[in-house]
Amino acid sequence: MRRWIVGFGLAVAATCVPACGTEDPVPDVVVEISNVQFSPMDVTVEHGGTVEWRFDDGGLLHHVESPGLFDSGITGDGTFRHTFESVGVYEYSCSVHPYMIGVITVL
Repeated sequence: MRRWIVGFGLAVAATCVPACGTEDPVPDVVVEISNVQFSPMDVTVEHGGTVEWRFDDGGLLHHVESPGLFDSGITGDGTFRHTFESVGVYEYSCSVHPYMIGVITVL
C-alpha cells in the first residue's frame, strides 16, 4: 500500500511540473517564418514581453539572430523564443538569408 501511495505522489508531482510554471513563457507576439520572410517584419512588445519565431518554411533552414542579444541557431523547424528585458529597438536578421530583416520595438 505504501509503495502505491509513494508512486501516486511521484506521478502527481511529475504531472505538475509542466503545469506549475516551469514551461517557457507564453509569447506576446508570434513571428511566422515562411516564404523566406518574417511575418510581420516589425513588431512591438512591452518590457518583459516574449517574441516567438515559428519556423514554417517547409524545412528550409533559417537563423534568427540579433548579435549579442539572441541566437536561434540554424534550424528548419520548430520555434524559438526570446524575452526582452530592456526597452529599445532591436534589429534582427537571418544569417542564411541576409535580406530577411526584422525589428522588435520594446516599450
